[in-house]
Amino acid sequence: NHFVVNFREKDGTNNIITSRPNMITNDASKAVPGCNLIIFTVPAFAHEGYFKAIAPYLEPNSVIVGLPSQPGFQFQCCEFLGLGGRTCAIVSFESLPWACRIGTFGREVQVLGPKDTLACAIIRRGCRPQFPILRAIQYIIGKEPKLTVAANYLSINLLADAVVHPPMMYGTWKDWNGEPMDEKPLFYQGLNDFSADLLGKVSDELVSTAQAIEQKYPEMNMKDVIHLFDWYKLNYKDSIKDMSSLKMAMKTCSAYDGLVHPMKEIPDGKFVPDFKYRYMTEDIPFGMVVFRGIAELAGVPTPAMDETLAWGQKIL
Repeated sequence: NHFVVNFREKDGTNNIITSRPNMITNDASKAVPGCNLIIFTVPAFAHEGYFKAIAPYLEPNSVIVGLPSQPGFQFQCCEFLGLGGRTCAIVSFESLPWACRIGTFGREVQVLGPKDTLACAIIRRGCRPQFPILRAIQYIIGKEPKLTVAANYLSINLLADAVVHPPMMYGTWKDWNGEPMDEKPLFYQGLNDFSADLLGKVSDELVSTAQAIEQKYPEMNMKDVIHLFDWYKLNYKDSIKDMSSLKMAMKTCSAYDGLVHPMKEIPDGKFVPDFKYRYMTEDIPFGMVVFRGIAELAGVPTPAMDETLAWGQKIL
């Protein structure tokens, strides 16, 4: 059977893409030999298992891609990939190239709109790839988003989009009384004032962290770490209707049309929040906790991140 991608373009039209995968397997001994480009698209909590599975079969001069990577992807590569991994290039992307959702598991997905640009860091580690790394990944993804290379890996760590989901979950559910809901609330388009303000403050802390690092180590170019509002202006400039504030930019981004909070349906047909979704189980321990640790090392106070993490720890 064919695999179907329903790709919603920025102008609202749908482009149907069909393909037939060459192989679908959970056996790394069949999938990895002969591969020279391996892309991780699973949540960060699953990375270790995949690294350990592919390590015995990895060929020299391969390229390993985290799309997205989440902070620490590079260190897991170095720790788990063994001899074959010593000559592998590591590519770490700041975020996903688009918002997407599963239509029918294993058969159909919907892409809701690509970003305009997407940054990555490339650590070559003596790799001699058989192809131009960034150009090959761009070919696979398509014309958008336009892929760019950040100044260093640390910038990608502080740019990672794990900054977005935990404050939004906290802002929406911190005062929830436990009563089930009749409908799934909108996620981005339902952004409230508290969440938007908290997002701005968390982003301020990350920018301050980057500035502190560059001040102490001038050779570290941290210019790629920008405020979340500026990030939206850069990555979704063609999709946002109202650029007057961070809140309105997120609420009016067409790439997010209809996206709802992660919810679980209960027997009476109502809904409760799913706190085991990746917005929490990935973005807090593998994202915001790491941001906070880097900020602490840089000597930057993080009251907004601390407030978010204190709530997240209780929930998780």
